[in-house]
Amino acid sequence: MRTFREALCFFLSIFLLTSTAFFEAAAAPGWSAAQAVGKPNTLVAGDKESAWASLQPNNGGEWLKLEYANPVEIKTIRIRENYNPGAITKVSAFTKEGTESVIWKGDEPLKEAPNTFEILADSTVKSQSLKIYLDTARVRGWNEIDAVQLVGKDGFEQWAVAASASSTYASKFEHTVASLPPVVVKTVPQAGDRAVDPSLDKISVTFSKDMITKRMWSFSQISTDTFPKIPEGKEIGYLGDNRTCVMPVKLEPNKTYVIWINSPRFNSFRDIDNHPAVPYQLVFKTK
Repeated sequence: MRTFREALCFFLSIFLLTSTAFFEAAAAPGWSAAQAVGKPNTLVAGDKESAWASLQPNNGGEWLKLEYANPVEIKTIRIRENYNPGAITKVSAFTKEGTESVIWKGDEPLKEAPNTFEILADSTVKSQSLKIYLDTARVRGWNEIDAVQLVGKDGFEQWAVAASASSTYASKFEHTVASLPPVVVKTVPQAGDRAVDPSLDKISVTFSKDMITKRMWSFSQISTDTFPKIPEGKEIGYLGDNRTCVMPVKLEPNKTYVIWINSPRFNSFRDIDNHPAVPYQLVFKTK
């Protein structure tokens, strides 16, 4: 039998773990895996940032992995779903040695949200780590999970203290090369050049990302006098690298040219994810 001190330390450790998990979930980005940590906090159906969601809907295989404070012989797993339930195809548990054991496999019944999908374990597995597999193409829209409860055969109930996932919608808001808009990395001629050869017959602009190349560009003017003429019969187009756009021009000597590459009003230079390029002003003068 545990002493009073041991029991007190045990309950304090559980309190600290669950409290930490609660505050981490509250501070976590919307729709991140950490939103599945702790008790349910999405009490109504709908697309809510207080639950986990994969990056893309209807994308096929996704998973959510959850960690718990204490290993238990699994009796019941309760999965709280707040949006488009029915996509779960498998739930497994990991032993202390890292062996994965399937607890349940099949087609989750289709029900209205919010829904608690309850799984009864038919095998003796001791674990503190669960993994939920989904087929997100099975139920249209995002399939969101708010919380997952693990119940031991001794009746001990606990909520996850940590979580990870195959993908999260939260990554949409991370500052990455993929999520940020493209920028101009090179122009010919260079901006600020005051001795451009007037025989130059094309202006090229290279972006930091692959671009939409089919008739998608915005070379804008601040005045007709400072914008280069495009020779008759010539067309603007992209090179094979999908990043460099070329505009045929006919320049005049001893003249200043100003070209907006995208602008607040015109922004057809876009990457393949449809992010408009950051506006760039190209100014140069011919010899």
